[in-house]
Amino acid sequence: MSLSVPNNPIASLHHPKLSTSTKDDQSIRHLSDETVTGHIYTKHREDDSVRIDVDNYIALVESIISTADRITETVTHGTEGRLIFSDDFLKVNVVDPPLCTLHKVSSQLSCKAPGIEQAHKTTLDILDILVSYSWEAKAVLTLTAFAAEYGDIWHLNHYSSLDPLAKSLSMIKRVPLLKKQLEGMKYRQVLLSPNSLIYSCLRAMKYITQLKNFSKYDTKELSELSSVLRQIPLVSYWIIHIIVAARIEISSYLNETEGQSQKYLNELAEKINSILNMLEIHLNTIRIQQEEIDLYRWLVDHIDNFPTEITLVLPKLVEGKVEAKPFIDGSTRLQVSVEDGLRDKNVILLISGLDISEDDIRALHLVYNEVRKEDKYKIVWIPVIHEHSPEHSQEEEEEARKKYEYLSSLMKWYIVPYTTKIAGWRYLEENWQLRQDPLVVVMNSQSRVEFTNAIHLIRVWGTEAIPFTNGRTHALLEKNWPESTLLKFIEQPRLRSWVNQDRAIIFYGGKDPNWIQQFEEKVVEIKNDPYIKDKGNTFEIVRVGKKINEVNDFALTPLFWITQWGYFVIKSQLKGSSAAETTEDILRLISYENENGWAVLAVGSAPLLVGRGNLILGVLEDFNKWKRNLNIEAFPDAFKDYFNELNLKFHTCERMTLPGFSGWIPMIVNCPECPRFMETGISFKCNHGRPEL
Repeated sequence: MSLSVPNNPIASLHHPKLSTSTKDDQSIRHLSDETVTGHIYTKHREDDSVRIDVDNYIALVESIISTADRITETVTHGTEGRLIFSDDFLKVNVVDPPLCTLHKVSSQLSCKAPGIEQAHKTTLDILDILVSYSWEAKAVLTLTAFAAEYGDIWHLNHYSSLDPLAKSLSMIKRVPLLKKQLEGMKYRQVLLSPNSLIYSCLRAMKYITQLKNFSKYDTKELSELSSVLRQIPLVSYWIIHIIVAARIEISSYLNETEGQSQKYLNELAEKINSILNMLEIHLNTIRIQQEEIDLYRWLVDHIDNFPTEITLVLPKLVEGKVEAKPFIDGSTRLQVSVEDGLRDKNVILLISGLDISEDDIRALHLVYNEVRKEDKYKIVWIPVIHEHSPEHSQEEEEEARKKYEYLSSLMKWYIVPYTTKIAGWRYLEENWQLRQDPLVVVMNSQSRVEFTNAIHLIRVWGTEAIPFTNGRTHALLEKNWPESTLLKFIEQPRLRSWVNQDRAIIFYGGKDPNWIQQFEEKVVEIKNDPYIKDKGNTFEIVRVGKKINEVNDFALTPLFWITQWGYFVIKSQLKGSSAAETTEDILRLISYENENGWAVLAVGSAPLLVGRGNLILGVLEDFNKWKRNLNIEAFPDAFKDYFNELNLKFHTCERMTLPGFSGWIPMIVNCPECPRFMETGISFKCNHGRPEL
């Protein structure tokens, strides 16, 4: 149902086929949306300079028509004059009708010839009369004019047996002729039946007012609203057109003249049904969007602005209502209510897809075992399971359920039951920046967020990060970063002793076994050099990621690089993003993930430099050029000075791709090789299979 204005909006409606055909052959299909909108937009735009309470008019019209139809029932059943009205029927909303305007509309509805052309022309004439009213007001005032006349007819009939005046007036209005038609199919198609034309128009009017009531929302949030509001002029036209056609049909009974063709009435019924179907679809979609908006605002109020009990917030976040399904206790496999499980507890929310790594689950198990000792914290897993495409729904659904059950079997904490819809999805994405990576939010018992994404804390420091506060994190950041991010990936029994003695240590790694071999051979040569042996400038080398019993394993696990990223994100978040505060060394190491080799030179755990493989090998190969510096400075300083010389000659700035971490990520990053800010690019990746927002 399009509302685009045609290129020639004043083109004649009188289609050649329509003008030369018989009445029975005429079809409303010649009244295309483009033709109708062209005519109505020639004179009419949205105008509400004269305002009315549309809801009150709808209630009034519904009261008149339903009361009149109750009177017709007494006629049909032979009980005229004995209708008893309940108090509800006597309650009528007060309106202040534009009487002269209604009379003009009524006169347009009276004594017209049947047929599509006449109904269209009359509809346009009525629109001219109601030009100063909004589109929904035009429709409801036309319906009011119809109802006033229709109600008057049956009101007079109801009292004609008791009131001589009513009897005389009913004779003038020829009510007895109308009574003969009550059993006719066409009459019931126009009125009486709940699906009749007039009742359908009334229902369409109710839908329009419901849609207009959503105008208080931002159309950017209710994406469906603006498109359906543009349909209202066209819908209003057809409501008025149908009322005109219905009134002509009623007049034909009173005047004993030819009425509308059955084909025409059938087509009008199809038209109003298609309109109702369209409005219902839009309304259902908008109601869903409205519920999401209201829930989002509630979550913002009760988490960000005015924190309240976690036992109220969490069910709303997951299911959109206070009464939620019980959790599954992973330790017992029994159900636990939200109230019983979380009352007065701090909560660690684990929000992830079914692709969460077992490394993360193992790290969380260590946290779980630690926090359960004092029972102040509860961990809750909220699984993010995307709805599946219809063509693969059953197969993908079974696969997702199996994966969910498997992951659940690895967890000892509380688990949200299997669901493909998280009610507070918008809040998770917009306020907590949930992306592909797991999100761990620490909240107190009043739902105040203590730490926005503790997954990085857990990956880097594990149980040391408890109780996941900014204060605790600042204390952990006081350590040298290799102690937090490198040492845990090294199996070297003497490493801790070397670190405590502040020995010079070169931590190294890489993807290329040839680079590893060349590096180790050069180190052996240098260690045997008299400048090292005789002057006591000893140093140690330690392969990162190599296990004691492994010989040819050169690959570092993804967890290693995720840990480096986690440290960088945490420090950037808490310390800021300026060049003086971010961790250039660890960022430089991250940029070497795909290099053949790299090395970190440290004194104890304090890093002195981080270099890519070719430069590190260059320093070792040129040992004879700088070894005399060992007469005046220690090995780490001499190594660093020559490294810096080479770096100036072969300077290369870095580029990195930040993984899809959830939570806060730095938007400004300094190049680890120079003081300039790194350029931020934009890449697009299809989220096919993820739920819509």
